[in-house]
Amino acid sequence: MVSRAARRRAAPVLLALCIAGAAIGLARSGPAERLQLQWLDASFRLLRAAGAGAAADAAPEVAIVGLDQASIDASGKPLALMLDEFALTLDGLRQGRAAAVGVDLVFPGAAFEQLVPGASQRLALAIGRLRATAPLVLGRLDGAPPAGPAGRLYAAMAGAGGEGLLLVPADRDGALRRLDPVQGRTDLLLAPRIAARLERRPQAGIVDFSLGPRFGYLPLQTVARLARDGDGAALRRHFEGKAVLVGAILPDQDRQRLPLPLASWEPGVTGAGVLFQAQALRSLLHGRMIRDLPWAGDGAALLAVLLLWRARRRPLRAAAGAAVLAVALAGASLGLLGAGIHLPLAAPVLALALGAAALGARAYLRELAEQRRLRAIFAGYVSPAILDTILSGALRDGLASRRQPLAFLFADIRGFTAFCAATPPEDVIAFLNRYYAAITPALHAHGGTVDKFSGDGIMVFFGAPQPSANPARDAVQAALAMLEALAGLNRELLAEGRAALRVGIGIAYGDAVLGNVGSPQRHDYTATGAATTRAAHIQQYCKQVPYPLLVEQAALALADLPAAQRARFVPVAATLEKQGKLDLSGYRLPEGEQA
Repeated sequence: MVSRAARRRAAPVLLALCIAGAAIGLARSGPAERLQLQWLDASFRLLRAAGAGAAADAAPEVAIVGLDQASIDASGKPLALMLDEFALTLDGLRQGRAAAVGVDLVFPGAAFEQLVPGASQRLALAIGRLRATAPLVLGRLDGAPPAGPAGRLYAAMAGAGGEGLLLVPADRDGALRRLDPVQGRTDLLLAPRIAARLERRPQAGIVDFSLGPRFGYLPLQTVARLARDGDGAALRRHFEGKAVLVGAILPDQDRQRLPLPLASWEPGVTGAGVLFQAQALRSLLHGRMIRDLPWAGDGAALLAVLLLWRARRRPLRAAAGAAVLAVALAGASLGLLGAGIHLPLAAPVLALALGAAALGARAYLRELAEQRRLRAIFAGYVSPAILDTILSGALRDGLASRRQPLAFLFADIRGFTAFCAATPPEDVIAFLNRYYAAITPALHAHGGTVDKFSGDGIMVFFGAPQPSANPARDAVQAALAMLEALAGLNRELLAEGRAALRVGIGIAYGDAVLGNVGSPQRHDYTATGAATTRAAHIQQYCKQVPYPLLVEQAALALADLPAAQRARFVPVAATLEKQGKLDLSGYRLPEGEQA
């Protein structure tokens, strides 16, 4: 049986595995893959801008012969009948001593003998002549046998291995980036087949788009004209020792989305399909195909979560660690890409995000649980306003000794000294608890902060730590609610055959100094000032008047009570010890109530 300690140790690891598994699953989703591809493209741009993609070996350069609209117009024929122009182009590449030739086009399968007599035979002979001097690979759309007599003738002249497939699958965002095996073989594709004929490894993988500059092209009509004129010197300047691709440079044919611009003649990432074939051939010739290692990204996701989880007891440090790890992973991905390895970032970055979110949620839930625990422990020791402020972290040393206007309420029980002398101490405590249980909710309901209980006396202030629009009104309304609660308690006492309670309440309003008072080891949140002393003296003066509640007239005016409540206050001119003359208002209880 697994011990509780072992389960506790295993729980974080299992959670980390679950987070990593979720991240790996999400990384396979469409949005995540598209983001990953965007980062891959941005990495290629960074490497190209930094010059990291400059070729350092002696592999053949790649040149493009473009079938553009000007070449079609110059021929005076529709594209399907330009067989002689293609034958001249192939002869021109032979005269130019090209190292290899690939045709990113599919020649028509029909012979069109009635329109251009002998043209298909002339093109077939040109294919044969070029094949005799350099590797030649013709383009095919699929693996089916060539269609039409001319198509079969061209394939026969190209010989075994003389044809390569043109179509490559696009990634989720529609861009061409990789060469995937067909029927388990990569060398069935056009660019890998040309590379194999040049004794390079026909490797599958991601094309290195950081390699080399943008491509230019020589129009097909120019190559055909130079071949017709027998200008071998010019043809050799253009093509000698190079791998040449012949393809369409047309606005409405074979337009493909690419990871970054490859054409020198037009901006944007949408370009001729021959550009992809040229970049793929360039990568193959230089041995720079990128190996895709999805399992490495999955492993990095798991490792990232485990590292992050080690800092779970320090959420802020964990969040900072997640950010640092994400940056480090981005740097590692960029460096590995330059070395020919693609480290997918979607899984590890998602793992970091999910891990950081899980740690944040864990810390938040733990904080809530701790606050609930502290609230349960200390709710009976401090007022709700102070407890909320403590738990929110607002009570800092910086908040000490600030001055603000507050209302103060002091209250005590009349005749309490005689009551204590005639009552056992245990009964006194039980009686006080019953009294405070009756009046404290009324004080809290109006925003009162109980500063202290002192025997039968209580000090309450209003307006802090939670701000109040009218502390004087809160204090007076709390006092009236307190008297109402006391009337209910008195009815219970009378029903029990005990004497009713009488209290005295004094309220004053004015500036006070508010904050923590005490030592760093033990302190109280309190308020003090002249209004505090006045409220205490006013409460004592209640013994000399028939009113349970006395309020400074200035405070009563600020309270702006409803007319019905205001009518129950009467003026009281008082002379208090150490306070002098004060204008007070006394509250007359309704008929039948005692307090």
